[in-house]
Amino acid sequence: MKRKRIGQKTTSHLLWLCTICSALLWGGAGGGLLCSCGDYWDGGEPVAARKMTLGRRVINMMVGDRYRIPVLFEPDTLSNRSVWWMTEDKDIAIVEDDTVIAVSEGLTLAYALSVSDRQTDSCWVNVLPQVYLNPRQYPYDMVIYADVNIHGHKYTAADEESLIVGAYIGNELRGIGKMRQWQGRDYMEIRLWHNDIATFDLVELRCCYVGEALIEIFPVYFHFDGDAHGTLSDLVKLYLDDNAREYAPWDEIGIEEPIDVIRGED
Repeated sequence: MKRKRIGQKTTSHLLWLCTICSALLWGGAGGGLLCSCGDYWDGGEPVAARKMTLGRRVINMMVGDRYRIPVLFEPDTLSNRSVWWMTEDKDIAIVEDDTVIAVSEGLTLAYALSVSDRQTDSCWVNVLPQVYLNPRQYPYDMVIYADVNIHGHKYTAADEESLIVGAYIGNELRGIGKMRQWQGRDYMEIRLWHNDIATFDLVELRCCYVGEALIEIFPVYFHFDGDAHGTLSDLVKLYLDDNAREYAPWDEIGIEEPIDVIRGED
């Protein structure tokens, strides 16, 4: 996986800003910048934006995913909301029409520059592999029987494609939650796999919001011990609420959590 330890005020960032600002000042000489609207800005006089902010500091995606980055302007009545985009590593992710496209696994920065008054902001794009697990490669397992609730919504089989519950050891996927039914009662079975029978490795449970570029961490942890946790009559409670932690490679990107998240905004 490509990983870059890059601060938000790196030399490459500054060079990029200088290059774009120079191009903006040059405007009208037969060239121009391709904006999010798909048009070229000709150097005219836009209404000034006092501030532009990207709605996410960290975007978690899987290879092949697309996500429209929320862009907030002050004043919110601004008419020219065109943005010029660039990613530090286009082999990991690119941005087209305000939409980031995950190309390959890795971590990179996405930079935004507003046409109006040249306001700037940036966010991290963390691209993960597609959710895939081959249990045949592991001889040992443990199981968690759980009642799952996502921000007040009781998880059902209808949620399995849009809300993926995964069990991780480190950053390696070792189990995917599947809905079952027993005596008319719905529950989730999370079966984890390992090479050894009782390693006591820490198991972290995450919820991936498909299409929202967001992963949250359940506030319940286990150790791989080869046993069953919870029973069909006494399920483990896996609940996410507004205090849920967002998953991100915090150490690598050098910023502190928690980070405010804007959900479902285009």
